[in-house]
Amino acid sequence: MTTPLTSISGLISGIDTSSLIDAIIAQDRQPAANMETQETAIAAQQAALAAYGTLLGALDDAAGAMQDGTSFSATTANATILAGSKALVSATTTSDAVPGTYQIQVTQLAAAEKLGSTTQASSTAALGLTGAFTVNGQSVNVTATDTLASVRDKINALDSGATPTGVTASILAVSPTDNRLVLTSDNTGAAGATLADTSGNITQTLGFIDGTGAKLDSAKLVKGADANFSIDTIGFTRSSNTVTDAIDGVTLNLTGAEAGATTQVTVSRDETTAATAVQGFVDAYNAVIAFVQQQGTVTQSTDANGAPTSSIPPLYSDSLVRGIRGQLPDAMLQTVLGAAGDLATAGAAGITLGADGKLSFDSTKFASLFQTRYADLQTLFGETRTADNSAVTFLSSGQSVGSGTWDVNITAPATAAALSTSGFSGTYDAGSTPDTMTLTDKQTGKSVQVALTTGMTTSDIVTALQSAITSAGLTINVTTSGNDIALTQQNAASYAGFTVAVDGVGDGASEAWGATASAVGTDVQGTIGGFAATGSGSTLVGNSDTAAAGLTIRYSGTATGDLGNITLDLGTASSVKRLLDNYVDQGSGLLDQHASALTDQNSRLVQQVADIDTRLAGERAALVAQYSAMEAAIANLKSQAQSLLAFTSPSSTSSSSSSSGSTLLGG
Repeated sequence: MTTPLTSISGLISGIDTSSLIDAIIAQDRQPAANMETQETAIAAQQAALAAYGTLLGALDDAAGAMQDGTSFSATTANATILAGSKALVSATTTSDAVPGTYQIQVTQLAAAEKLGSTTQASSTAALGLTGAFTVNGQSVNVTATDTLASVRDKINALDSGATPTGVTASILAVSPTDNRLVLTSDNTGAAGATLADTSGNITQTLGFIDGTGAKLDSAKLVKGADANFSIDTIGFTRSSNTVTDAIDGVTLNLTGAEAGATTQVTVSRDETTAATAVQGFVDAYNAVIAFVQQQGTVTQSTDANGAPTSSIPPLYSDSLVRGIRGQLPDAMLQTVLGAAGDLATAGAAGITLGADGKLSFDSTKFASLFQTRYADLQTLFGETRTADNSAVTFLSSGQSVGSGTWDVNITAPATAAALSTSGFSGTYDAGSTPDTMTLTDKQTGKSVQVALTTGMTTSDIVTALQSAITSAGLTINVTTSGNDIALTQQNAASYAGFTVAVDGVGDGASEAWGATASAVGTDVQGTIGGFAATGSGSTLVGNSDTAAAGLTIRYSGTATGDLGNITLDLGTASSVKRLLDNYVDQGSGLLDQHASALTDQNSRLVQQVADIDTRLAGERAALVAQYSAMEAAIANLKSQAQSLLAFTSPSSTSSSSSSSGSTLLGG
């Protein structure tokens, strides 16, 4: 199809209408272009903010590990031979281990029992035995066609899954005609495996046990044995050579037994791990400072033409960057209240702040303090919470409070839900049919039922109730006072309670409970520092709109009134973490709030640009229509002009005159 001349820009008018329209639209779109520039700037801010958040999060984590002591809690154990030819034990530790030395002697290692059957001519020929036997309580059924190999496989099939037998079976081929079934305990210990014939006499026939069920000495290829050892002359017996329950936080691995030999295990705090953690904190701090400094520096340069230019970082002059630049050094330079006088600043422990705003770490100085001033280091860096009343536990300090002391006043302690019978005779009378008691825990919704029959004594009822409660996992205690029975919820709180419902009451002369009864506990009530606090069970928390916001205690006593003070001392790392939490807490932190604001701003800009582009699309269509109409009008005018010129041209006039003359002459 041929394109109309009027659709070709400026072909008729000589005006480049397409370029003209583009120029008009570009001029009108300038606000949108400015907005797109803002979108690009926001994207750069968002990327920089995310990087900033990652750096602050790393520092927050490092400070948190120093605050709660986990950075300093690692321990290590070394074994030294004091007497004998070899070390008898190795050891590993957890953070629960306490530094100390332990002298260990081992007279016998634990061994796994190994039992062997009598000789069988073939491992693949049918044994001709029928019956069943148990291995550590699990049954193995044997038919006449079973071979030594199939019995082995049946035993091994039971040594798997959620409840393995702990016994592995194998076949020892001494010669082509001498095959023996060998049972090996998976675990060490003198107890070994338990075998018993439950139908027939299979294990007896195979030579494992005698007629009384005792293991035959001839079957004991290796006797099971317990480990016998001593720690500081105190004797121990364990079924395993791995001992986890002798010294808190220490696992002993017994590796040898030797008369007269002694191995000393020394448990100490791991200063290398602690120093590495502190160095990690310093590195994370310096990474934050380097980022902050970079964001606050305008880079001067020149363009290709030699003209000066400036590069402004995305977060230049951002309040979140400016704020941290001043607050972090303040936290690092603080003097910690409650710390030892000569170890009250981070600098005293080897962490110093340089003129460039970054930290340096003297690991040698730190190491010299770590073993001898451990508690002082914890106070310096951590958060120390104390209470001068043994019934008060200072649980947590919240985010908004600093170091200080607050008095605790209890107006009412928490109470537990309780119900008791009154005047029960001691012998239940249910009439001709049993009564049914349903006890329901309000907190969990769990219920138990107990049948109360005529003749049950107080002791009988208590036994039945306690059995049902224990089986259901309810936290309710059952006690007696004379003949009466008391039910008491273990949790003291308003949300913890129970109901008692008894079906069939009223038809006996002596019944303990009425048809229904219920009880709930109460929450602790009081103030912290004179400020309002809210109780939940035995926990009391300072209200969020007070100067005690977030201070949390647990009160386990019954007295009321002034119960002394709680004291909070914030160490250096604790202060740093508290500062950073305000920035990095998910959702409520300053960084997330700022990121959310940038996202909202960008969304508005994107929508505004879209609205402008929609409007300009209509404007472009209107301009195209107008210029097309102009081109068409000009084309029409030119066409009319050409027709007029053709009508009035000399050639047209001559033709007309000649025609007229011929007519006259002819006339």
